[in-house]
Amino acid sequence: MNSNLKLLPAALLVAVLALAGCGGGSDSEPVDPGPTAEQQLIMDLQAEIAALRTQLGLSADGNIGETVAELQAQLKELQDAKTAADKAAADAATAAMMATAMKLYNGLEHGLGNTDNARDGASDAAGVITVTNGTITQALAEDKKAMVDALKGWAGMRHTAEPDGAGMYEAMVYSNVGDPTEGDPFNEEYTLDGTTGELAIDTSDAAVAARVASSSFDQSAGTKSFKLPANTVRVMIAGSYHGVSGTYNCTPNAETNCAATIASDGFTLGGGAWTFKPTSATDKVMSTNDTVYASYGWWLHKSEDGMTYTASAFAADRGDVTDATGITNLRGTATYSGGAAGKYALYSATGGTNDAGHFTADAMLNANFNDDTVTGTIDNFMGADGKMRDWSVELKKSTVSDGGAIAGDPATSGNTDPQMTVWTIDGTAAAASGAWSGSIQDNGDDGVPKVATGTFNSEYSPSGRMVGGFGANKQ
Repeated sequence: MNSNLKLLPAALLVAVLALAGCGGGSDSEPVDPGPTAEQQLIMDLQAEIAALRTQLGLSADGNIGETVAELQAQLKELQDAKTAADKAAADAATAAMMATAMKLYNGLEHGLGNTDNARDGASDAAGVITVTNGTITQALAEDKKAMVDALKGWAGMRHTAEPDGAGMYEAMVYSNVGDPTEGDPFNEEYTLDGTTGELAIDTSDAAVAARVASSSFDQSAGTKSFKLPANTVRVMIAGSYHGVSGTYNCTPNAETNCAATIASDGFTLGGGAWTFKPTSATDKVMSTNDTVYASYGWWLHKSEDGMTYTASAFAADRGDVTDATGITNLRGTATYSGGAAGKYALYSATGGTNDAGHFTADAMLNANFNDDTVTGTIDNFMGADGKMRDWSVELKKSTVSDGGAIAGDPATSGNTDPQMTVWTIDGTAAAASGAWSGSIQDNGDDGVPKVATGTFNSEYSPSGRMVGGFGANKQ
């Protein structure tokens, strides 16, 4: 120890040693109180700045302001490129719509009643849609994979055909197929095998084929085969028969696979011996009026090269839908409400509106049996893009015959010419044009027909054309 310290009083010596960090002679190190809160905040900010510089690729003394300016320039370049790409895409879409509108506009000329290029549609007893396109008659098969929403309670179906070298046909059909009705328990409707509880299925009978259904029979046309799984003797497929769920079983023939082929209604089953076993034998069968109903719709033909369109509409009955009788003896009024569907085109080569595709709409007919006339309105249009259109089409007053045919000029006795239509867009009506016709059918218990169907076409000169069909039920 320093000799001078020996001369100090003991108390003062202790104080000096404490100030010097000697801890009164202890060997402990001095305590570091650490940074203050303010100092810690500054260090945290400095660390964040350093991390940001690293992300930006800056050196410790790099100019952040210059880097931000460079990034802003890059961002503007990307934004300009996106704007240009969006404009190019919009221009391409506009050009494509203009081309479609032109083809469909031309294809809608004289969409109904054109004697130079007859256009019509029909439904046979099996429900096959057949269209007449000039001198060509083409049958269309139902696209069983297509999901088509019902329209005002009328079931929707898509039909197609692609004949070799003749382009493509498409039809959208809406039908007032009856709601399922409950019948007897399955084991009372059918005699099941006493041992297996199964029903033999012979689809050579069209009525049997119409009751066959399964999610596994999912082809849109033709036949689908089912190979026998390993270590089994039968193919087993979940499905339903006559509205009752269960399992189809097929024992294949020696050299073939079990197979299901699309029929006009349902499926024909072949390639082996088929049976059906209900999940519950006491479930009740569900029947529909699936062989007699009214339909309407539109059809479109695209040529093989896709450059020429032809479109029209139709109203057709499947089976023997009962014609109306005794209309001239009725008095009072009736309202028919339902839907309409068809094709439309607004075409302009000079910067005007180009819009084309299929539409759906509401249909309303008012029958006055005091003077045997019918008027109608098609409105609440929805276009091909799923958006509403401010359109309406007036179906001018027409006579209705004793048998329910809607066609004729009320001002001219005995006249059976279809009456005209008036297309209104955004509150502005075009001149009367086109034509409409149809029928009211199937007298109810009160003698008033229960169903109305028909077709119409209209023009909004010089740029608009449409054609459609409608179906409505008495309210």
